[in-house]
Amino acid sequence: MSKKLPHYLIEKNNLIVQVTISVLFAIAFLAIYIPLSDTTTAWFSLEEKDKFIYTAFFIIISTIFLIFSRIMMYYMSKRLIRFTFPKFIFWTLGEIIVIGLFHAYISLRIMHITGHPTELILGKSVLITFIALGFPFIVTDLSFALLDAQRVLKIARRVIQSNPNGNKPNTTKNTNNEALVTDNPDIINFNDYTGALKFTVKLENIYYIKAEGNYVNVYYNNKGGISSFVLRNKIQAIEDAFVGTPLMRCHRTYIVNSNNIKLIRNDSDGYYIDFNQAGLESVPVSNTYREKIVKRFTEI
Repeated sequence: MSKKLPHYLIEKNNLIVQVTISVLFAIAFLAIYIPLSDTTTAWFSLEEKDKFIYTAFFIIISTIFLIFSRIMMYYMSKRLIRFTFPKFIFWTLGEIIVIGLFHAYISLRIMHITGHPTELILGKSVLITFIALGFPFIVTDLSFALLDAQRVLKIARRVIQSNPNGNKPNTTKNTNNEALVTDNPDIINFNDYTGALKFTVKLENIYYIKAEGNYVNVYYNNKGGISSFVLRNKIQAIEDAFVGTPLMRCHRTYIVNSNNIKLIRNDSDGYYIDFNQAGLESVPVSNTYREKIVKRFTEI
């Protein structure tokens, strides 16, 4: 349980999807639950004008709090906190409790719900919030886990296809856990996340490198055809390893060999790179890297 949290639980896009689905589910759940409750949601209404104002206020503030909480979770996981399962669960339960208490506060202090013990209103507010948010939290997390497992399986199949004979690529490491590096600038060595040398290829044969989660896929020329090699590493680590070389970042998920760029075109939806090899996909260029890529291409 102290193991580092899987990356898919705190990926930016997944957090956005989770918050969106959870808020929509909670609204639908409360709309259905209203007729069945005579305590905590007695003031909750989407039809009566006065109650609708408080209902909208509660939903908006709760949504803003949830968004802010997930933004904090994302940035703290990247910079400050090593998130584990207990920390993640504690954080999530904290969100639910805060929103439940906020609901109880509106019920008791603003709407002045009477006829029921305060403890009952507090308890039911937290319980209903747990059901309204806890269920979509769990379902979306399980969905993310399933999608990640499918992606890993897909990548594993690519690894097998790229090495059909079962031969292990170079994995020599020195005592400092760093890959042995050649002094030849025309030879590129690719390490995995442990520092083991996994793949060596001539620079002139590399087209681009594509990130896929915690893996990268290297596309290169192999006897006139296109081959790919998959290794476990972050694209940021690959970029840092080849600063000052023709291997340049052009997008959050792509690194290209600027020596093999055929043209850079400006389409209606942005800039794209085409290579001097038929059958390769066009690689997008984001605004962050566009000027640097164009400058490098014009110098070649």
